Amino acid sequence: MQNNAITTTVIIAAIALAASGCTTGGKQAPAAGETPGAAGVLSTDTVNAAIDIPATFDPTQSLSLPDFTAARMSFDTLLRVGKDNDLVPGLAEEWDSKGTKTTFTLRDGATCSDGTPISATVVKNSLEHLAAPDTAYTGANDTFGITGLPTIAADDAANKVTIDLAAPWPDMLRMLSTAGSGIICPAGLKDTKALAAGTAKGAESGPYLLTEKEHGVRYIYALRDGYDMWPKYKEPLPGSPAKNVVFNVISDRNAVANQLLGGQLDTGFINPSSIPRFKDEPRFVVAKQPFSDFYVLFNERKGSPFADEAKRRAVAQILNRETFEKITDEGAGQTSTQLVADGTTCSNPAQSPVIPLDPEAAKSVLSGVKIKFVGTQVVGPKGSGNVYVEEQLRAAGADVTLSNLDLGGWIGTVYGKPGDWDMTVYAGLNFAGSMSSKLNDLSGPDVQAGGANVGANVNPTLDAALARFRSATDESAQCAALQEGMNSAISQANAVPLTNSPLVMVARDGFAAVSQGLSLDDQSLRITK
Repeated sequence: MQNNAITTTVIIAAIALAASGCTTGGKQAPAAGETPGAAGVLSTDTVNAAIDIPATFDPTQSLSLPDFTAARMSFDTLLRVGKDNDLVPGLAEEWDSKGTKTTFTLRDGATCSDGTPISATVVKNSLEHLAAPDTAYTGANDTFGITGLPTIAADDAANKVTIDLAAPWPDMLRMLSTAGSGIICPAGLKDTKALAAGTAKGAESGPYLLTEKEHGVRYIYALRDGYDMWPKYKEPLPGSPAKNVVFNVISDRNAVANQLLGGQLDTGFINPSSIPRFKDEPRFVVAKQPFSDFYVLFNERKGSPFADEAKRRAVAQILNRETFEKITDEGAGQTSTQLVADGTTCSNPAQSPVIPLDPEAAKSVLSGVKIKFVGTQVVGPKGSGNVYVEEQLRAAGADVTLSNLDLGGWIGTVYGKPGDWDMTVYAGLNFAGSMSSKLNDLSGPDVQAGGANVGANVNPTLDAALARFRSATDESAQCAALQEGMNSAISQANAVPLTNSPLVMVARDGFAAVSQGLSLDDQSLRITK
């Protein structure tokens, strides 16, 4: 399967960062429970939340955090991520994987919002739409692999769906827990324009219906009558689901903080700079979760200075991760020694062969080197992280030109103009919760050839490690292969790890915004009093 759009971790990461605040104070998150309030009577049936403007209501076209939020409200996925970063039942009761085949047994009784039963055929048709090149789902390769289209079969009598991949692809199950893979009912597949506009009645497989929208102002969702296909988490979530969720469009995260403190909002994302405002406020719970991985990515094509490993290593020698984190996230983030957040499956940050700081040694390599450095303004406030990197390059004697671009300009340059950049600070989201999702962007054919290799990186050791990962049948062998690949990419400076920038969610007393494991797109909004 060739890339039918820009690779998932790139465009989604950058857009999601631009559309979210980037994380603690307040009191600790409440323990899981079943019933809010001593008398079991809710104080309200509505949650007022903040959101940026969704660009689509079609899960397969989701690119930004608000897109994913909208998808999660209305479209259920086969699997979900649990508290321990494990997979738990969504629409699928159980699943069994052998080689390239995975069979899902669906839960009984699930229906679309128009009453259509969610049969095996309904799920099959939705998954085929997800995989089809014409759909241009940015996560298709990350879900089904890069070798070819999957074969999907339905057995309505047994309530089973089988996916047979063209080649082994261990990340498929985790990708089928992400919001973009939400099951679209027949009414939505029949009219994808109405689906994208949020007006395809009966398209929804999930709990909430978009009942009112004032585009760019607010979006109101109502809980479906009789819906009972909630994910089967090991522990119940706190409180109860809201009957109504009102998403108010507020792009300024400082304004979100103001409205939370003023009582106009019940939940919302805030900037790290606003965290101290909630430190001594017992009315709020402030929680952060790993979000975007920042790392330096090099253009290794012929003509770029970073086709030379020595120059890539020299860049690593001048960048202080702790300083970068303070500039971009003010102490709320996480310094990284790998290209993934701590706790990611198979990660082992303590043994990473990070290139140590040595600014003096770097000067002899970088002095006089002309560097075209392209950055996006989501890397810290107004691209401040890029400015730090530029300053370090200049201090090492490099002749650097920084283009601190808006999102569209950055994407157009890094993906469409390979001769116009030499290095960038890359912002990647790890939807699969896997080390492989980051390594895939450093291996194989480059973007211009239909692959995912953004910088045309050349690393045979990494390529071989990924091949072993994809064919391995047990987790220990998969992890060993991924560790070898990650270590190779870092030791050869194909990429230089910097930080993980967090997402900060605030919930007012009486409400909860619950994220499970390392899931990036699955916040459950609950009423707890």
